[in-house]
Amino acid sequence: MVALTKSTTQFLAWTASKGIETPLDLNERSDGSRYTTAKVDLDNTSDILQIPISACITSDSLDGLAERLAYERKLESKSEFAPYMDVLPTLEGGDNPYLATLPRFWESKRLERVADSGQLERRMMNDERKDLDQWALACVDSRANFLGDGRYAMTPFLDMINHDASIQTRARIEEDKGFAGSGDILQLQSGKNYVKGSEVFISYGNLSNLDTLVDYGFVSDTNPCNVETIAVRMMGQQPFTLTVYPDGSVDAGSKATLRYNLATPEELEIFSTIEKGTGLGILAKPLSDRNELDVQSFIASTIDEALYETKAGAAETKDDALINMYLSARQKQFELAIERITHKFPGIEY
Repeated sequence: MVALTKSTTQFLAWTASKGIETPLDLNERSDGSRYTTAKVDLDNTSDILQIPISACITSDSLDGLAERLAYERKLESKSEFAPYMDVLPTLEGGDNPYLATLPRFWESKRLERVADSGQLERRMMNDERKDLDQWALACVDSRANFLGDGRYAMTPFLDMINHDASIQTRARIEEDKGFAGSGDILQLQSGKNYVKGSEVFISYGNLSNLDTLVDYGFVSDTNPCNVETIAVRMMGQQPFTLTVYPDGSVDAGSKATLRYNLATPEELEIFSTIEKGTGLGILAKPLSDRNELDVQSFIASTIDEALYETKAGAAETKDDALINMYLSARQKQFELAIERITHKFPGIEY
């Protein structure tokens, strides 16, 4: 643990003045990142944070929130949120976390090393908003939360608690009968037992490694929510996405699509005679032994191709811990999927 910087000390004084209450300590690491620890023992029903909504920067949309955040930053010391602005990550480096570690700010040479069939590139293109302040957009994407009443918020202190997908964090908004005696207050329950001094986590949601890489700049090799996807194109058919879950299973929609696309004319005839409205239901199960073997062979072949690319990419990025972990986790999930298929269909060719 390192000594708190002046900006963090001033931020904590500001949170107290805003009525933010918590049984957590805010700590800093030498790289400028922050984390929280329990001041006392906490059980899984303990409130770990109480924040008046008036202490948050809010908007009805994420774009609006980015615009509001950019505006508050331009106000500098005149903003009522100035102490909060001073501890947000920056694009310039310094004492605070460095937003340039996010893929959206990487150099093209580093992006080219991510051998995931273009997943990261497509995601970044879909998320790109050149009309918004890029610093504000990155902060919102990585730190904003949904309040449940239709609004989004930049919530001071909450956004400094780190992520653990296994924790069932619970949040609620109640009438504030304490500080200032009016308005609403956001209350957060831990969802886990903590002993005094241990780091406290919350869940940011059911996020895949691609989600956390793009918006937060980290991945996990033990992410229980990770899904890996592969874009599938078949001649004469509409493209679709094949999804591989953490246990190696493949999404039902992909299998249903392939059962239809790989069906013989006789099988299609049977499918077309099913009573209207129930036709798609038949695709939830194998149409025939032959059809199912073709489906599973196609899936295994598709995953194996993606695995080859991913495995090679992981081997070539051992000098880049973040990319290597992202690709290694993807490789592990694909290997599990193929193992699952070959176990159920011994001798299958792909």
